[in-house]
Amino acid sequence: MALPARPHGRLSLEFICDHGRTVIARQRSYPPLQIFGLQYASASGNAYLQIVNPSGGLLAGDMADIEVTLQPGAHVYLTTQAATKVYPAERGDVTRQRIWLRVAHAAILEYVPLPLIPFAHAKYVQEMAIHVDLGGVCLIAEVLAPGRMARGERFAYDMVRSRVEGWVGDRLALFEQMILEPRQRSYEGWGLLEGRTYLATLYALTSQPLETRVPEWNRQLLQPYGESVGINALAHGGLVVRLLGHTSQEVLRRLHEVHRLIREQGLGLPPLHVYRPFA
Repeated sequence: MALPARPHGRLSLEFICDHGRTVIARQRSYPPLQIFGLQYASASGNAYLQIVNPSGGLLAGDMADIEVTLQPGAHVYLTTQAATKVYPAERGDVTRQRIWLRVAHAAILEYVPLPLIPFAHAKYVQEMAIHVDLGGVCLIAEVLAPGRMARGERFAYDMVRSRVEGWVGDRLALFEQMILEPRQRSYEGWGLLEGRTYLATLYALTSQPLETRVPEWNRQLLQPYGESVGINALAHGGLVVRLLGHTSQEVLRRLHEVHRLIREQGLGLPPLHVYRPFA
């Protein structure tokens, strides 16, 4: 008897600015991907939204597609209700997630999902494509956990592969590909994770001139965090930030601080008042 096909979850969202408030203009979702109530992070009408997966994670062979479009003037902080758990690939099936983010002029998207937790023997592939019009801003964060630490699953997954492509206007600003296979090679040594277990990345794609602030921010972060945080400017618009930590709480706090510096000092945005799982 043939086994049923694994779910292909889809979530498609389009946001517009309606009289100063960001609202959902179009929404389509297919299980297990859903959203949890649009809220407002400040009096300015900036929206706060959580992506929800009530199935508890992504099973082997699952595929999830997320597409988010912001029209001019919209401002959205998008996160997940919980960490994304990737279950073991018992029969070798790869779990896949594809993400498309499109940000128009004068729009701001902050996509900050909670950590990705690959279980022992998991195989996960993620592809992300980001298109930001001139005058738009897209801040994207990713946090990779070593596994279920409480169960002793430290780098016990089979594979995590990530591909990120980012455009600012008509220029390619970012292209990265990461392939981790820790059961074949250790990544904890010098020049890699350097003894840490959590890896976070923050991308800031924008035509605004943030590169002039990079030396100052690196000096500002060096004293409290040492060399576990580093910021580099991209050639054609924006920044990339790498962060290392020993625990989820530690790396999330560091990510929050860098995010705060970029959005408040670099972009001139007011403080963001949203739920923080480490607060």
